[in-house]
Amino acid sequence: MRSWKSRSRSEMQTLETRTRSQPGAQLTQLLLGGILCLTIASHTQTSAEAAGGGAGGAGGASGTAASSAASTAISSDESGDPSSATAFASLAQVSSLLPEASAFSATAGLVEPYLDGYATSNVTTQIGTHAYLPCRVKQLGNKSVSWIRLRDGHILTVDRAVFIADQRFLAIKQPEKYWTLQIKYVQARDAGSYECQVSTEPKVSARVQLQVVVPRTEILGEPDRYVKAGSNVVLRCIVRGALEPPTFIMWYHGAEQLAADSRRHRTQLDPNLPEASGDGQSTIGSLIIESAKKRDTGNYTCSPSNSPSATVTLNIINGESSASAVTSSAATTRAYALSILALLFGVIIIGVGHRT
Repeated sequence: MRSWKSRSRSEMQTLETRTRSQPGAQLTQLLLGGILCLTIASHTQTSAEAAGGGAGGAGGASGTAASSAASTAISSDESGDPSSATAFASLAQVSSLLPEASAFSATAGLVEPYLDGYATSNVTTQIGTHAYLPCRVKQLGNKSVSWIRLRDGHILTVDRAVFIADQRFLAIKQPEKYWTLQIKYVQARDAGSYECQVSTEPKVSARVQLQVVVPRTEILGEPDRYVKAGSNVVLRCIVRGALEPPTFIMWYHGAEQLAADSRRHRTQLDPNLPEASGDGQSTIGSLIIESAKKRDTGNYTCSPSNSPSATVTLNIINGESSASAVTSSAATTRAYALSILALLFGVIIIGVGHRT
């Protein structure tokens, strides 16, 4: 009896070690426990039936069968206990079923990742803003998610690791299984195709087409302005084609930023104005200069928060004398040009007269 117990304990330790080393160990342990329970129940029922048969006087045939079973059990175990031999045989059968149970549990637990959504999607953003490219992966398991820029094949991110020197790129793990590629302060050159890939064999992937909108900025009127000193000047900067109106428009006189509200300068912002063509909306930012002076001469630049800048040159003329000087200078230039033309015409006529 002791020999069987020691062998059974050793066998159970071996089974436990094999179970832990196999994938899907928990399911294997459940199957092993169930088989052991069924084996013990079956052995108990068999023993009870054998005992009942002996009490009923089954005769010499029953005694011969019992003696044969006992002899077999004694030959397979030194203790001479038939029940011990039967239990040990059942344990061996359970051991032989262990690899199949482990393989079944490993196969049952293998689920491939897949992408939830369209194979190709579009994202539109405006220059200077942040772009978010979504990739929703379900049942990822231990696989990795990568983002690739297709125009040059550059690997941008793998999971949360970034593989590009441009710090504007970032991989974000969001709720609902989203692996999002963030591009900060989008530039026009960022437009193009990007691919989200899952490290399966064959690979699972989806593409995102990024479109970058570049608004148009201009200052209404001529690029060079001439204004009399003491006059009020209004410069209007218009932004067209923006997805969202600019939150502000800054004005600069040369390199100096102008205050939004001072004694001589005021700014005004009029967003979401309908275009005359009916196509979209525009935003106008105005700079108002009261009682312009000579020192107000120079370049003026409007700089919207989400679109390129525009510049105009303002010239302040001191009083009527300066205006008349400009007028007389223009008249003198015209008279000089007319004199040159008259002289050339006279030379041509003289030349023709000599020939005749």
